[in-house]
Amino acid sequence: MKARGVLRALLALGMGVATLTVGNGPAAAAPNNVVSTPPMGWASWNTFAAKINYNVIKGQVDALVSAGLKDAGYQYVNIDEGWWQGTRDAAGNITVDTSEWPGGMAAIADYIHSKGLKAGIYTDAGRDGCGYYYPTGRPAAPGSGSESHYDQDFLQFSRWGFDFVKVDWCGGNAEGLNPQSAYTAISDSIARATAQTGRPMVFSICSWGNGGPWNWAPGISTMWRTSQDIIYYGESASMSRVLANFDSAQHPTAQSPGHYNDPDMLIVGMPNFSAAQNRTHLGLWAISGAPLLAGNNLATMSAETRAILTNREVIAIDQDPLGRQGTRVAEDATGLQVYSKTLTGTGRRAVLLLNRTGATANITARWSSLGLTGTAAVRDPWTGTDLGSFASGYTASVPSGQAVLLTVSGTDGSGSGSRTGAIVGRQSGRCLDIDNFSSVNGTQAQLWDCNGQTNQSWTYTSDKRLTIYGNKCLDAYNRGTANGTKAVIWDCNGQSNQQWNLNADGTITGVQSGLCLDATGAATANGTKIVLWSCGSGANQRWTLTS
Repeated sequence: MKARGVLRALLALGMGVATLTVGNGPAAAAPNNVVSTPPMGWASWNTFAAKINYNVIKGQVDALVSAGLKDAGYQYVNIDEGWWQGTRDAAGNITVDTSEWPGGMAAIADYIHSKGLKAGIYTDAGRDGCGYYYPTGRPAAPGSGSESHYDQDFLQFSRWGFDFVKVDWCGGNAEGLNPQSAYTAISDSIARATAQTGRPMVFSICSWGNGGPWNWAPGISTMWRTSQDIIYYGESASMSRVLANFDSAQHPTAQSPGHYNDPDMLIVGMPNFSAAQNRTHLGLWAISGAPLLAGNNLATMSAETRAILTNREVIAIDQDPLGRQGTRVAEDATGLQVYSKTLTGTGRRAVLLLNRTGATANITARWSSLGLTGTAAVRDPWTGTDLGSFASGYTASVPSGQAVLLTVSGTDGSGSGSRTGAIVGRQSGRCLDIDNFSSVNGTQAQLWDCNGQTNQSWTYTSDKRLTIYGNKCLDAYNRGTANGTKAVIWDCNGQSNQQWNLNADGTITGVQSGLCLDATGAATANGTKIVLWSCGSGANQRWTLTS
């Protein structure tokens, strides 16, 4: 895969099988990295769309405080699409309708601050915002994007007192702008604004996954959307959309404290969602370490919804200081999935058992899949009850379309759980790579110039899997054991054709086949395919793992 960003230093070669650094390495420093845990708060779009004004936002601010969300950690109140209808004065400064926003935008920011909360605002990277292209509940608003006014607008937001800015992509998309270039320019503008005002802003990139922001956004922003909207104007909440957004956000190597994959705002507590769906949804976001931005009407929510949103143990999973994204570690049968997130402390994991099938089923979390050994204690964070201690794993009955969230405390196995790094061919000096960031089952691994990107970042787990993207495993295709069997990526399923031994001589052998990972024909060129072959003395079967 050709490098798409600044190349990292080439990895050292000829060192045998080196120990991998535990966990994710730090992301590049960003001028707008102003948080150390995923942002929590409330945003206006999911419930109110563009039909917002001072009184609507004030009512939600008051409800956030009175309902206990502030005390639970929700702190940002984000004013989304619709606050601005695209007008500017002769000097190009944004103007707003003071009948809707008495005192201007500074007044609502001041009110939010008066409650001990932080204020967020919204714009678009292009000339025209989303309200120009799509229905939002009020007439179209041409000109409500920040293109050609980046420095001016972000300085204005900072002077008004905003602490968070979400930048959408409707105009940028329509104009064919380059996401990385546009958002880098915006990040620079935010940094210049902060230098003048002393007020940093959380920078939320909302390119809907266009341009693969997980590859470059960690260096310039706090959070980046990985998918389309979780709910569109006029739609009802949908669990299928929740799952699709959750899947699209699986980029664990991009995430670290202060930098987060964003599967979009929460729809917990919105019409047509049951309590079980709400818990499953919040559990998915918590295991991901995703930003938690509630989107329901806080002033009218039920006590049940309030209890779900303010559950301290579930929030603690999301807000864990390590900043890890939970990844799929097992799928014993199609649709019966186990996700694990390493938590702060020794031998601590958050575990989510997800049933995507059409019927209730038992799902087992094996301690070996979590990087644990011996007996471990299991707790239900939703009810705050200890479920007992178990020798090798825990099995729960999970209803169709739902998830069971657990915390597990045990003993780290040898190797201390997962370790992440690149796999470098000793002969070629090139990295084990998945072409063009493909996540399609059956994509064959290849050699390519090392570039430090996510399609070359492999995690070796305590149960001998080599995973990439968090949810794909290096796999001997079709459980093959013959010379020439393709080494491909496939959904992790716990089978032995996805287990590998990392040997002291630098070979990587399949547990099932006993064959070695081999660069075809001893070739060294970019694009050389990787297969299994009888182990020999050739350097094309020797690999170096390094952080």
